[in-house]
Amino acid sequence: MNYYVDTSIAVLALQASPRVVAWFDSLKANDALVSSRLLQTELTRFLRRTGRPVLDREVLLPLIGLVPLTDSVLLVAEAITEHTKSLDAIHLATALSTGGDIVVVSHDTNMLRVAELLGLPTLDPVSTS
Repeated sequence: MNYYVDTSIAVLALQASPRVVAWFDSLKANDALVSSRLLQTELTRFLRRTGRPVLDREVLLPLIGLVPLTDSVLLVAEAITEHTKSLDAIHLATALSTGGDIVVVSHDTNMLRVAELLGLPTLDPVSTS
């Protein structure tokens, strides 16, 4: 299975949220995790804002393939007509750009809603029983 990890899940993983950690632990060897290169910047900003070492992101980032931020991704983000925050639109456009079967993993209800409207399957490991 291929999973697109958004920032809400990555932050919860860094905060050791039990359900998110359990989800990461449940992944199989052939499961692939991807996200936008934007994730690295967002995690860096989160860690700086909360006074944590930036190197804390290295617990998570090596597990996730980062997709470069390109003009074509930005054009797709601009074309999303549903209301969503700019950074979320970039994440969704990146997920769409993977071109394969991918599940958007998020804890952001609007992100999940828009992903579904765009035809992407979704998962919220926090609210999943």
